[in-house]
Amino acid sequence: MQSRIKIIKRSAVGSTNDVSATEKTLQQREREMANAVKSWVAEWEARNRALKTTATSLIRSLENSTPSPVTQSV
Repeated sequence: MQSRIKIIKRSAVGSTNDVSATEKTLQQREREMANAVKSWVAEWEARNRALKTTATSLIRSLENSTPSPVTQSV
């Protein structure tokens, strides 16, 4: 009689493939997290640059539009 059940030993399956698959998944997750943090930092830096530029232009416009104290005295 022939058996239709095939017995596979766990060590013969190639557990190294399973480990490498989980490592790739872990590496992919780490890569995605690193990219997310990098994008957050880039957005934060861009926001700060825009804020500094706006503040500088506002200060310059206020300095230029304010009449000098000498011309105000009447």
